[in-house]
Amino acid sequence: MSTDEDAQTQDRLTQAQLTAIENEIKSTQPLTSQLLPISALLHQYSSNAANNDDGTTDEQHQSAGFIQSAQFLSMKYTSLRRVRGDGNCYYRAFLYSLCEHLLLRNNDKTILSQEFSRIKTTIVDSLKWVCQFGYEEMTIDMFHEELVELFDFIETSLTSANDKSTPDDTLQQLHAKLNEENSTSDYCTWYLRVLTAAEMKSNPDRFLPFLLADDVNMMMDIPTFCSREVEPMGKECGMVTVAALAECLGVKVVIEYMDGRCGSGGEVVNHVFGCEGG
Repeated sequence: MSTDEDAQTQDRLTQAQLTAIENEIKSTQPLTSQLLPISALLHQYSSNAANNDDGTTDEQHQSAGFIQSAQFLSMKYTSLRRVRGDGNCYYRAFLYSLCEHLLLRNNDKTILSQEFSRIKTTIVDSLKWVCQFGYEEMTIDMFHEELVELFDFIETSLTSANDKSTPDDTLQQLHAKLNEENSTSDYCTWYLRVLTAAEMKSNPDRFLPFLLADDVNMMMDIPTFCSREVEPMGKECGMVTVAALAECLGVKVVIEYMDGRCGSGGEVVNHVFGCEGG
C-alpha cells in the first residue's frame, strides 16, 4: 500500500472516530438541558473529587477549589442549564438565556416592551448592516430570518390573549424549538457569530487590543481572526467575542469563571461584559 493510500485510510478512520464521538455526544447531551437545581453543580464536583482520591496533591487541591466555588455559586443562584460542549456552547447559551430572560420579564410590561422592541429592532435591521462587512445577503438571509422568526415567536407568546397558555407552556415550547438538531438553534447560533464578527469589524480599534494581548492571536488582524475563530461553527468563544456580541445587542453578560482557583470564601472571578444597565 502506498503512502498516499495509508494517509487516506488513516483519514477515513479518523473521520469515523470523530463521527462516532459526535453521535455519542448527541445521544447523551441535549443542546440545552432542562432547568436543574444549582445543587447539581456541587454534586458534580463532589462526585469528581470522590473519584479523584488517588490523585496528586495539586489535583486534590483543585477539586477542593471547584467544590468551594460551587458552594459559593449556590448562594448566588438557584438553578442552571447545561449546554452541549460542541464549541458552540457560549453562543447557544447566550441565545437561550436571552430568549428565556425576555419571556420571564413579562410581569413588567413597560420594561419588557422597551427592551424587547430594542433588541428585536436591532436584529431585524442587522441584515443590511452586516452586509457592509463582506457578507452576502443571499448567503445569510435564511439565518437572519430564522432569528427574526424566533423573536416573532417570543413576541406572539407575550402578546397572546390566550389565557390557557401559561408561561411554563411557552418556555417548554421555546425549549423544544431550541433543542431541535440542525434547526433553529444552529441557524441562530451561526447568525450570532456573524453579528459578533460584524461588531468587531465595525470597530477594530476597540477589539484589536484583545488580540494583541493574546499570544495565540496577536499576529492576526480583525478580518482574519473573524474568518478563523468567529465565523466557523464549532469554534470556542473567547473574551473578545463575548464582549463583541454583548455590545452588538446592547445587553449585559455576567460570566462566573470556575477554574479550581477561588478566594477564601469560594469566590470565583466574575467578568461583566456589555451594557451595565441591561
